[in-house]
Amino acid sequence: MAQIDELLGALGARTPPSALADVDAGVMRGLSARRESATARRGMVMAVAVAAVVGLAGAIVPAAPAQAEPLFGVPSGAPSHLLAD
Repeated sequence: MAQIDELLGALGARTPPSALADVDAGVMRGLSARRESATARRGMVMAVAVAAVVGLAGAIVPAAPAQAEPLFGVPSGAPSHLLAD
């Protein structure tokens, strides 16, 4: 047990290697990248959920009955259309 205490005391007295300073920056970069990834994923899930709710609500509760009108033709209520029929 005394040998371990002596080894730990010797390690504590030494100066840390300079490579340990680079470890901190790498860890922080990894954490920020992971946080950004989680934020992007959370935003994408939220957008999909909102789109699904809006789509389901629009399909279940239509605002008005569907009416078919020609886009570029003569509307059915136009006087020229009524005279031609």
